[in-house]
Amino acid sequence: MSDAAYDLAVIGGGPGGYAAAFYAASAGMKVALIEKDTIGGTCLNRGCIPAKAFLESAAVFRHVAHAKDFGIEASAPAVNFAVTQARKQTIVNGLVKGLTGLTKAKKVTYLLGTGSLGAGRSVTVRAADGKTQTLNATNVVLASGSVPRTIPGFTLGGAVMTSDEVLALDKVPSRIAVIGGGAIGCEFASCFADLGANVTILEGLPKILPGLDPDVANVVVKSFKKRNIDIRTGVKV
Repeated sequence: MSDAAYDLAVIGGGPGGYAAAFYAASAGMKVALIEKDTIGGTCLNRGCIPAKAFLESAAVFRHVAHAKDFGIEASAPAVNFAVTQARKQTIVNGLVKGLTGLTKAKKVTYLLGTGSLGAGRSVTVRAADGKTQTLNATNVVLASGSVPRTIPGFTLGGAVMTSDEVLALDKVPSRIAVIGGGAIGCEFASCFADLGANVTILEGLPKILPGLDPDVANVVVKSFKKRNIDIRTGVKV
């Protein structure tokens, strides 16, 4: 396809990419936003937002399960995970729709495909069907994002999952081992423990949440122990 000229080409439609595109467009620049999947990136589609939706459902279940502690009589709650998944997806779809609307409103050219840098400031966009087009941009922003890291020796599939597959589960597992006690691992551990799973966290460092202030991390550890989450630190997988 023939070249098209833009003031700015942004490769990656996640939070960094679409924010850059929207700000530039608001400043009067002609902008192209290139994304190979769905606008919003990992955070919106397979990360922060769906995980928080799960956490909210888990928190509601935990509160209802302990309603009698607050003097409220309620029958034993049950998890309908299909509804939990549907609610999560409704939230994600609504936010994707909002970003799509903003893209159109700000007159940002949205291109579905994989972007790669060429000579000078040219960007080649390859669609899923193999068709390509080249853009010439005065400025280029690389916001390609990230994907879950796999562990050598493990083959994904079945019981071995990354966060992507966990967020697409069709039922709550009876037992789950979370490899890594960082923020993401602790989110999933908290969520599935509240929903009734038997959860074990495996962390190679001496403590979970190593990036947090120790006083803050200790609060999380105490909460997890009260909820029967098995925390094993200093271990290798």
